[in-house]
Amino acid sequence: MRGCLLILSVLGLLSGCSHYGLPPPNANHGHLTMAMDAYLRHKASYPYLLDAENFGVPVLRMAQTDAPSLELDAAQAALVHEEVVRTLKGKPTEGEVLRALGDLRAACDAGHEPACTYLEEEFQEPKRSEHPLRYPDVKKLPGGVEFAVVIVQCHISADGRMRGCDVIEDGAGEFSRSFIEQLGAHPFQPATLAGHRFASEYLFAVTCSRGGNYKYKLPLEQKMGWARLRVSRFPESPAAWINLAMQLALHEPQAPEYPEVIERAYALAPRARWVATEHSWRQVQAGQYAAALSAIRPALHDSEQREHPNPYVLETAAAAHFGLYRCAEALAAQRQAVDELPSEWPSPERERFKHRLQEYEATCGAAPAVSAR
Repeated sequence: MRGCLLILSVLGLLSGCSHYGLPPPNANHGHLTMAMDAYLRHKASYPYLLDAENFGVPVLRMAQTDAPSLELDAAQAALVHEEVVRTLKGKPTEGEVLRALGDLRAACDAGHEPACTYLEEEFQEPKRSEHPLRYPDVKKLPGGVEFAVVIVQCHISADGRMRGCDVIEDGAGEFSRSFIEQLGAHPFQPATLAGHRFASEYLFAVTCSRGGNYKYKLPLEQKMGWARLRVSRFPESPAAWINLAMQLALHEPQAPEYPEVIERAYALAPRARWVATEHSWRQVQAGQYAAALSAIRPALHDSEQREHPNPYVLETAAAAHFGLYRCAEALAAQRQAVDELPSEWPSPERERFKHRLQEYEATCGAAPAVSAR
């Protein structure tokens, strides 16, 4: 058995290569967006991106009763943020804290920077104890290698106790049972907002494998087969659908199921940045500009985009704004997209971005600069 590895962002773990490649300029939008995210973290990442067996960064599964998030304009976002801060300075109930968290996210999605900063500084996700986990023992395979993703979503009360878990994905060896028992053996540090504790969800995910050796890489055909098998076995797993969508974008962009897979992934994980960007881009191509802008807003203002601005996210927002005749916003977003493109990026893509900006300028004229909300 090779064991299990905690799933972190695959793109955040890529490192260590003296020579790096770049995506082909004729790659599809999803491929280029993904490659840019990886490049912004490490220039040597592209070969690792192509080899990755699992892109499904775990995402909390939404309850059917979850209310849709608010959509605020800039003025509303500022007022909502002020009201939330006042509430949290007092003695809010747990329900008020949960509403405050949703309101802060809506204000951040609207581009209100103080709300985004407040979230980063004052919101703490639940954390498990430092006790090491014991990985389950499994029988060694007589030949070959087997991969399995294990994802469990656990309910953590405000006092830090685990109140049960839902199994989102499991391997053939039923690894989840062992992990759930170990997770429940020690109290958690509960989620807090401005120091106020509240009940929340904790996501635990590992990738396990047995057989082979640590250098083993799944051949492409097997990798794609495993990605399709996961969504077949676990149709409600956001991570499984995200992984399949990203693998298709990289390796089989012409696959007939690609559009449907993107939409299914977005339905399960609308705040997953790559999925939201690709869904929004497809909405733009269909002329659904308002829906596209609504979809891209979380990705446009999340912490990752603020730290490492992805030009493809900005380009998508610009196209949605332009379709809605919001010239100032479209120009601001496309100008920033052009400015953020690395000089090493394929020249056909850099020229395409500049040409699109020229098209917007020709239609809109010299609009004043505004933020690309």
